[in-house]
Amino acid sequence: MDELDPIAARRLDTAFADLRADALDRAGAPDPDAPRRIAYRRTRNRIAAVGTLAVAVVAGGVIGVIGTDGAELPDPPVADTPSQTAAPETAPPSASPSATPSGSPSPTASATPSGTPSPTAPPTTPANPAPTRPDDRGQGPEPGPAEPDRPTDLVLTGPAEVTLTPVDGRYAGTIQIVVRNQGEQPYDATAMTMVEPLEVRTRLDGTDFGPCFYTDQNSRTRTSECSGFSTVPSGGSQASTFAITVDVAPAPGTRTIDGYRLTVRSNLDGRFLTDETPGDNTIGVRLRLNGG
Repeated sequence: MDELDPIAARRLDTAFADLRADALDRAGAPDPDAPRRIAYRRTRNRIAAVGTLAVAVVAGGVIGVIGTDGAELPDPPVADTPSQTAAPETAPPSASPSATPSGSPSPTASATPSGTPSPTAPPTTPANPAPTRPDDRGQGPEPGPAEPDRPTDLVLTGPAEVTLTPVDGRYAGTIQIVVRNQGEQPYDATAMTMVEPLEVRTRLDGTDFGPCFYTDQNSRTRTSECSGFSTVPSGGSQASTFAITVDVAPAPGTRTIDGYRLTVRSNLDGRFLTDETPGDNTIGVRLRLNGG
């Protein structure tokens, strides 16, 4: 065989060196990156072999490639890869019917009995439900319009003036009123509105009126609303006597106080009925203070 030129001899020496290094690597611990390194060298060899002399490959060895300056090209950086000794993937269980134990129910069998609707299925609603009548809901016919109240007419009478005399350092006296019912409408109670001058006090003890509470006041009078415990029958009447005191020290002579006023109304189920003649529901009483 002809003698090789120096370049070919150097390449052959390099190839044997690679083969020897690879053999030593195989004798030691397995290198997980060895297959990638060999594939990279083979690719590099195919690229550099164009235009150069062919050299023999011994026992599957790999011939290295030398750069134009005679230096060997470095191996590319290799990323870390999982070890080749990792456990193989576990194959999924066989879907064959033979994998189901004998006598066991099929895993794909329906858990809902045949003919029974699914518990999650929405209830079936007819497309055009029949209209529901009031009688079908257990209700009677709708109530008609409420009947209007029958005529009601209360009349209040009393003295136009009362005289008060000195008692215990002030003036005192009484006033009697009469309530008549000239209407036909029954009602629950006779309410009264009382307007008093600020120096006057009215006591309703022993009467069918009271208690009272203030609703308004100005510099001269105060207004109170008083409930009533009884009613006046249709065509009947009811008399009440009130005690009155005036916080004025007795003095010789006479003086009068105006502004005392009483109004009565009929109350039915918490509302005041309309009176046919409201003008005769109110009286005004002048208070005459007689000091002697």
